[in-house]
Amino acid sequence: MNRKLKAIVLFSVIASLFAVLGSSGLAYTPRPGVLSPDQVDFGGKTVNILVGDLNWVVYNGGKPLEERIAEAEALFNCKIEVGATGGANAMIARILAGDSTYDILRFEHRGGYFPLVTQGMLYPVSDILPPEYFESLPTADRYSIEKLQFRGKLYGFGVTYDTFNGSMMITMYNKDLIEAAGLEDPYVLWQEGRWTYDALEEYGIALTQDTDGDGVIDQWGIGDLPNPAAVYRFLPSNGAELAKQNEEGKWIYTLNDANAVYALNMVNRWRNELKIMGNGDFLTGKVAIVPHTHLAGARHAINAGVNVGYVPQAKGPHVETNQQPTFDFAANFLPVNAAEPEKLIALADFLFREGDGDAYLDFYINSYMRSREHMEVYIACAENWRGEGDIFQWSGLWDITDEAVNQIINNEKGAAQATDEIAQQAQAFLDDLFAQ
Repeated sequence: MNRKLKAIVLFSVIASLFAVLGSSGLAYTPRPGVLSPDQVDFGGKTVNILVGDLNWVVYNGGKPLEERIAEAEALFNCKIEVGATGGANAMIARILAGDSTYDILRFEHRGGYFPLVTQGMLYPVSDILPPEYFESLPTADRYSIEKLQFRGKLYGFGVTYDTFNGSMMITMYNKDLIEAAGLEDPYVLWQEGRWTYDALEEYGIALTQDTDGDGVIDQWGIGDLPNPAAVYRFLPSNGAELAKQNEEGKWIYTLNDANAVYALNMVNRWRNELKIMGNGDFLTGKVAIVPHTHLAGARHAINAGVNVGYVPQAKGPHVETNQQPTFDFAANFLPVNAAEPEKLIALADFLFREGDGDAYLDFYINSYMRSREHMEVYIACAENWRGEGDIFQWSGLWDITDEAVNQIINNEKGAAQATDEIAQQAQAFLDDLFAQ
């Protein structure tokens, strides 16, 4: 465990320190390439902070703290208004109308990143910020911003997630069902490096049962992955994604790579051949293991009193360590017509700081974790995340891949055939999207 996360654990245990450590009065030092507050004067102008759907994944729903707004208005000589982005179309309309010159946009990639960036609606902040700036960011923010690189430029900046990405996905399981079946706790398997696809399949077989003897399965070992979106969130467990960047930075279609084909075939096997994956209700004990969830999603099980365990996703044979992908990649962005981008970046960096995420992790620990094991697993996942997860929702790539994935998981085509059939179309799409 690194030094910062060790400190966070202590911070969670010693709750009386929360008000001190989480206060907005901590000393502020600008990052490399960022103006200090005494170098910025907005002349009384209004700056709009427009926030997307960051509830449950970012501290304070992604909104600036009221006390920090008051500080910033005095230091930067501006008025700050906080509102909602309204989605991609609303942001585009605002930019085209010229109303966005003093906007700071703060949203997740699913909330409009590709519609905006492909139409030239966002400002390439890497044109004015040095590499040292991005290198100085917290891990969760740095890798999110780097993954959203578009045509050689970075458009995201600043601190959004800080300590951890709240959309980070883990596996949730019913400890009582597993103990009743005489199986080892998956937490022990994970600690010993044995939480693998093979172990998941073994547990799925043992825990899929007809509990009332009527000849119909009513308890599923593994929760279903019934659609492409669910599958895309599972594929990184074997190091697979729809596309990856090569050493030259070119995006390459990779759904037909060996690791992706293997993972897709396993989902098909579990759903159709072994029939150990079903859509029962985890809250009522009808599913033993949910392959992916995030803590905000797991809250329903915690609140329902289910004896829940957490581990990273089961490890496929093509990866060395268990994975914990995310499904949101958020950052601060500026509209392409930003009037004073350097000043807006300085304001955003003052409003949203490293350390803010500590309070949100404390909330997660106290709300959705019931044991030291829970905390140990989650913090290990936060430390190990390096950008795994799909960024292509709403980019247009899913429109090409969804049908093939449906054919695979519904046992209509083999994974190798279905993914190869769309390879040319998918690569052409990527080449056009990224002008490569």
